[in-house]
Amino acid sequence: MAFRYLRAHKIIYFSIFGVAVGILTLVMVTSIMGGFSRDMRARIRGMLTDLVVSSYDRNLWIVDYESLSDEIGRIPHVKGCAPRLEYAAWMGRRGVPRDVVIMGVLPEREGKVGQLEEYFRRGGKTPFDFEDERKVSPLPGVVLGTELFGGELTLDGRLGLITARYQTTPLLCAKDFVEVGRFRSGMTDYDSNFVFMHLPAAQDFLKLTDPPRVNQLAVAVDDYERNAPEVATAILDRIHDRSPCSSPESHRSFRCGLYRIQTWEQVRGNLLAAVEVERGLMIIVLFLIIVVAAFNIASIYTLVVRAKTRDIGILRALGATEGGITSVFLMSGGLCGVIGSICGLALGLLMAHNANEIEAFVRVVSRELNRTRLDSAVAGLSAVATLLGAGFAVVWNWLVLYKERRPHPWVRMAVGLLTLVAAAWFSTTWVSTYRPYSNSFDPDLGGGFRGWLTAGTAAAWILLAGSWRFLDRWRRRPGWIFYGFFATILFTAFLLAIVAALAIAVAVSVMRPGFSWRGLELFDRTIYYLDRIPVYVDYNGLAFIVVLTLVVSIIFSIYPAMRASAADPIVAIRDE
Repeated sequence: MAFRYLRAHKIIYFSIFGVAVGILTLVMVTSIMGGFSRDMRARIRGMLTDLVVSSYDRNLWIVDYESLSDEIGRIPHVKGCAPRLEYAAWMGRRGVPRDVVIMGVLPEREGKVGQLEEYFRRGGKTPFDFEDERKVSPLPGVVLGTELFGGELTLDGRLGLITARYQTTPLLCAKDFVEVGRFRSGMTDYDSNFVFMHLPAAQDFLKLTDPPRVNQLAVAVDDYERNAPEVATAILDRIHDRSPCSSPESHRSFRCGLYRIQTWEQVRGNLLAAVEVERGLMIIVLFLIIVVAAFNIASIYTLVVRAKTRDIGILRALGATEGGITSVFLMSGGLCGVIGSICGLALGLLMAHNANEIEAFVRVVSRELNRTRLDSAVAGLSAVATLLGAGFAVVWNWLVLYKERRPHPWVRMAVGLLTLVAAAWFSTTWVSTYRPYSNSFDPDLGGGFRGWLTAGTAAAWILLAGSWRFLDRWRRRPGWIFYGFFATILFTAFLLAIVAALAIAVAVSVMRPGFSWRGLELFDRTIYYLDRIPVYVDYNGLAFIVVLTLVVSIIFSIYPAMRASAADPIVAIRDE
């Protein structure tokens, strides 16, 4: 009975569709946001390492850092310990000033604690050192982020650094350097602000050579999740043994005297917290779509109860209890949420795992349709006309699913087949001259793509329309609802592909870009330095969302279910 009421009115399908769209949107957004969050965490961790030993103020120095590094290196589960010297400065090149952060490191030690060597390699600086391979100047070498001063090496590479180091009286520090390379981490905050140099050169610039001093120790742990707290406690004990503090109770917050131990997550806690808050707020806002769909379930089932008042009265007269009637409509509303969740989850996962293919489709098709428009106006108009015809044919055939049986619908099917084949053929005239850009990650379509696309479109349509014609004799059976619903999804897939291509063609016609245009880019790789859109699917989170959707669907089905159960049998049977 719950299934029968689920298909009592075709308007209920819109409730299912609303739930499916809400779930699909949640899956897409959470997957892409999760991918960006995971990628950002990996980049931050690669620069900062697992644990950072530092002072409260960058002007408080670690003097005997070599012996402390050796002690830390002997702690179990420690993979490496590298000294660093970080300080703010002003950099000038050819009269252009810039605020930067200098970082003095030892390359032979950094390779064990972070991914700085890989970042140097990405920026084109190999080997991992500060030597000037061009031999243009005897000055100390520095490596800049790719976002500093345009990202290109100058002919002479000379630049100046100046800062004021705090002590009893401010101490002015100024020195000339030579740019020897670039690094690229993918984080704009690092690539546009950091300047790396050899640790002795940084100490000489800041006048910290007598005795040599640093203000950070970077520590790498073999298993961060399991062993980081144990290693941090051991480091704290070593520092306390060397210089006992007056308040040992501060050790509980990993502080000892003027020094503290932080994980990479604590160092960049504000940035990571901002990402998580943004992701959480996005999920909450998008979940409102499902709440709207649930209101739609309540309103539609209220109308169904009103339309089926006589049926409900007959059931009550035959002995159905109020609880039985309530359970029927609760189950029907729950099934509405379940079917919508399954469809939305399947489509969302399909789109999430093919996000890069969708992005490539928009970019390549928009660029090549623009070239087609510039080469031949007739070819461009033919593509638009055939796409319009195919869209109307798909809708024309889909409408038959929700009307009474009509004899000989083969004409509709044949028209749909011809228009789809024409649209697939005329909208891909550019394939014969297609050449992917070397640096734009375009797919290599191959010579037979046009023919395979046209044949595949024809085969899919014949399978869909032919199976519908064959199964039409079971139209009035209860199971038809499932075939009709899933057939609607396939018709919608055809229509979405046509509408997407048509929208791209119209956008290109309105924008009218030049021949060198690279297409509509949904994901600009130059911003994030990523070859692909990062996608991470949290299946536990998706399971929670589906369960919550089911609960919301049942909750919003309570009102129409109670109205149905409260119907008086005699009054309901007499209802007109």
